[in-house]
Amino acid sequence: MLLVAEHLRSDPSYGATKLNKALFFADHLHYKRHGAAISGAAYERLPRAPAPRGLLAVRQGLVDRGDATLETRGYLGYLQHRLLPVRPARQEDFRETELTLVAEVADTLRGHSHTGVLGWQLASEREEIPYESAFLSTSTPNRAELDRAALLAADLGLAGDGGPRRRGPGGERVRRDVAYECATDDLRGSYPRAPEVLAGIAWALARWPDGFHRIPGTRLHLLKTEWPVPALGTWFSLEDESRCTVWVIEEILPYVPEEDGTD
Repeated sequence: MLLVAEHLRSDPSYGATKLNKALFFADHLHYKRHGAAISGAAYERLPRAPAPRGLLAVRQGLVDRGDATLETRGYLGYLQHRLLPVRPARQEDFRETELTLVAEVADTLRGHSHTGVLGWQLASEREEIPYESAFLSTSTPNRAELDRAALLAADLGLAGDGGPRRRGPGGERVRRDVAYECATDDLRGSYPRAPEVLAGIAWALARWPDGFHRIPGTRLHLLKTEWPVPALGTWFSLEDESRCTVWVIEEILPYVPEEDGTD
C-alpha cells in the first residue's frame, strides 16, 4: 500500500478511491501477466470502485505506526482522503515485475477516474471479484465477429432478436446456471492457463445481464478474453433468468482498430 501511495501522491486526483483502483489493477494485472498477485488480497465490489477487503484496518495500522499520514482535502467539490507515506516502501520486498507494474498502473490512472473492469461491472455489491476475471475483455464484437455470429446463429436456430434488450451491467442482478453444448477438454489440455481462463469465463456468464454484448439480429452473446494471445471468444445464449448455454469457445484474434476508421 505504501508503494502504490507513493506513486500516486503527485496525482492531483489521488484519493481513497484512486488508491483502491490502483491496488486492484496492480494485483489483477500482475496475476494475469505473471501468474501471481502482488499482495494476494481479496477484492470486492464497492459502489465507486473495487477495493481490497480489510483495507481500512491496514491503512489505520500504517497511520498508527507512523509509517503514513492521512490527509483530508477538497478537490473539485469533493473530499479526498489521501494516504501519504512517511517512509518509503521496502523495495527489496518486491520483485522487479511488481515494481514495474505498480509504476505503470499509477501512470495510467493519472488524471483518470473510470473503472472499465468487467469483473467489477458484473459483481454484486460486496461480492468478491475473482482474480480469474482479469482475463476478461470489455471489447465489443468487431465486423468479422458479427459475420461469424450471423452464420453461427443460423446454424443453431438462434437467429432473431429474442425479446427486449437490457442495458448492460447494472440494475437487478441475476445468477444463472451455465450449461455447455461444446467440449472444453482440448482447450484445457492445450490453451495456456486454461483452467483459470475458463473459470473466469464461467464466473462472468453466471452473472451476465441480458442484452449486454448481444449480437444484433441473433440471440447470441459474445464474451472475449484479452490474454493469453490468441484470445478466446465464447458464444452463448441466455435462455431465461436462470440459465446460460455455451455453444462455442474458440480462439480469436486480439482486438485491433478497424482499418477504415469506423471502429
